[in-house]
Amino acid sequence: MPTKKKIAVFYYDFFAEFEVALALTFLANHEIIAVALEQRAYGTLAGERLLADHLLADVDPATLDLFIIPGGDPRPFLDHDVLREYITKVAAHSGIIAGICGGADILVGLNFLEGKRCTGNADDPDNPPLLKAAYEKTFWSDEPVVRDGAFITAQGPSFVDFAYFLGGLYGMTREDFPAAAVAWIDGKDGWTHVSGSVHVSQSTFEECNMTLVVSAGEAVLVDTGYRQPEARRVLDYLEENHLKLTNIIITHHHEDHDANLGLFPMNHETVHDPATVGSGIDLKVGNLTLKLFPTPGHHYPPGDISVAVVNENILIAGDILYSCLPPQLCYRADADVLIATLKRIAAAHYRWIVPGHGRVMSGEAMTTMALAYIDKLYARVSAVVDAGGGEDDLYAIKLYDCIAHPDWMVEEPAIDLHRQNKAELFARMQKKV
Repeated sequence: MPTKKKIAVFYYDFFAEFEVALALTFLANHEIIAVALEQRAYGTLAGERLLADHLLADVDPATLDLFIIPGGDPRPFLDHDVLREYITKVAAHSGIIAGICGGADILVGLNFLEGKRCTGNADDPDNPPLLKAAYEKTFWSDEPVVRDGAFITAQGPSFVDFAYFLGGLYGMTREDFPAAAVAWIDGKDGWTHVSGSVHVSQSTFEECNMTLVVSAGEAVLVDTGYRQPEARRVLDYLEENHLKLTNIIITHHHEDHDANLGLFPMNHETVHDPATVGSGIDLKVGNLTLKLFPTPGHHYPPGDISVAVVNENILIAGDILYSCLPPQLCYRADADVLIATLKRIAAAHYRWIVPGHGRVMSGEAMTTMALAYIDKLYARVSAVVDAGGGEDDLYAIKLYDCIAHPDWMVEEPAIDLHRQNKAELFARMQKKV
């Protein structure tokens, strides 16, 4: 059994506890303490008040294996001699220091990353002069998480990557991570930041998703959405973050995914869809590689494509997968082909999947739910056919009997899709009898 590590989390005024909560869940088998400069309660960005376990001065830095600095306002600590001296001693005794978002800024501002690779908020125009000058002395990267020697830095939206990275420090593998703790990522103000590179804009139309993949000042957009305000939100994001849109990918030609295409002025050769992708192509966006490949089964012709962000093990699936609707086995779908595609996706063990509709979820949670629904529905419809049943018997097969998480569904369209799925399977099975 791995040796327990001693891990300290630094509390300070209005720190972002949610940026480290998942990491601490992954590290729960180790000894975790909270430390602060004063013995008092500290307010968090989420409005809680938390009391540290120990004063920083009372914890020997030589005993720490990992010192974590959450995000927050870095300005009070950019020239803080006590914190600088403490971190120096942690590093001197082979400890690791990890900062996320404002925590990364603190490490940069204290000049621990001078001449080193790091990430953080280097491009924030509101950075004070001292922090701007300190970042200029680093080798800054827009990667979600960066390690250089004893120092780990992460971007705020990449709190999930940060958690996996810290868990991996002490030998955790993919199977060790508690899947229930990371089943999905919650969005805010219409955006879900899956990582520092993958940003999902969700529409009000059945939670349909548009996805930006961003790296080194470039962006690729996957699906353009249905209503003009959805396109406007993405265009504003590109402008505000000084991003150049280099390519557009349309996963399939249904209007909720491509109606806004004309609002994005692009050259013909920079727009990719199932007809142009063929058996698969690779694209570059900044430092990232995107793999476009066919994922058939949802509708014909010409089918669907999905996009894998290779460097981050994230799949942008399109409508081959939903998290707020059951899998589509009707409306020109080919159920047998769809099942084969879903099994291939499940076998790839994607860390996160961006579905065509619904919240971003872990690959395991989403594919398990989809395949389990199909198995249960097939069994129940088959029993109706074997018994010589009819419409009344089909009606009795409720969505909630077949789907593992009805609370994730958009109720009305989910129930309607389930009704169509039952009718389609029933007709197919009757033909085989």
